[in-house]
Amino acid sequence: MSDNSIGAILNNLKDLGFTEYEGKVYMSLLNEHPLSAYSISKNSSVPHSRVYDITRRLIKKGYVTSKGTNPELFSPISPEELISRLRRDNTKRTDELKHQFDSIPFAADFDPVWNLSGRTEALEMAEELIREAEETIFVGLWDEELIVLEDAFRKAEKRGVKILILLYGEGKPDFGEVYYHSVENLQDITEVGRSLDLVIDSKVCIAGSLGSVAPCQSVWTRNKGLIKSIEGFIIHDFYIAEVSTYLGSKADEVFGKNFEKLRVKYGH
Repeated sequence: MSDNSIGAILNNLKDLGFTEYEGKVYMSLLNEHPLSAYSISKNSSVPHSRVYDITRRLIKKGYVTSKGTNPELFSPISPEELISRLRRDNTKRTDELKHQFDSIPFAADFDPVWNLSGRTEALEMAEELIREAEETIFVGLWDEELIVLEDAFRKAEKRGVKILILLYGEGKPDFGEVYYHSVENLQDITEVGRSLDLVIDSKVCIAGSLGSVAPCQSVWTRNKGLIKSIEGFIIHDFYIAEVSTYLGSKADEVFGKNFEKLRVKYGH
């Protein structure tokens, strides 16, 4: 592994609460284990006088184990287990912090709207917000994005979250309440890409196009006015989906396939 790659890993470990020496000790053990304190110092450039202190901290955190005496030998937990532990530890800390902050009255004097750089970032943010959901999710999305987010939706539903889906496509999700939106006469999709509209607990939303020929134009925000508008937009499409299902061909006869006549009338 290159020095740049190791440096990047160490920086990420620091961001997750490791000290520089803790990161170096763990990385040295990944490369070779079990190791004595002397060998760790030699391989990691951590002073020998600090190795026992560092390894004891890592053992207490559950990131390193030891066995034997004279010399005592140290081994790391696997990278996969380390990631799992870090996720659990940080979730516990953020949950505790949220509980502590809940006791402090706060009203925001501004709610910024943040741009999302592309489809990947938009879906990562969507997954993160879905994990935070406690009561209700309103979402409008396409089959392709449903596949990416379906595991997060299932977990949310198991937590008791009500999920209402406006689906562009023919997917058959085994979760949520699904309303189907016709994809005919949506000519701008090839230009701007598929859309994603997501509202979580009426508290935060993502809205916009995910990009294609044109760049991604998605945003996320906790701005209550925008959230209300996006939520209303999705709910009105639920109305249309139900009316279309009920009227069937009559709706097509009066308004055109996928309300084409109305789209032309209002330039949509």
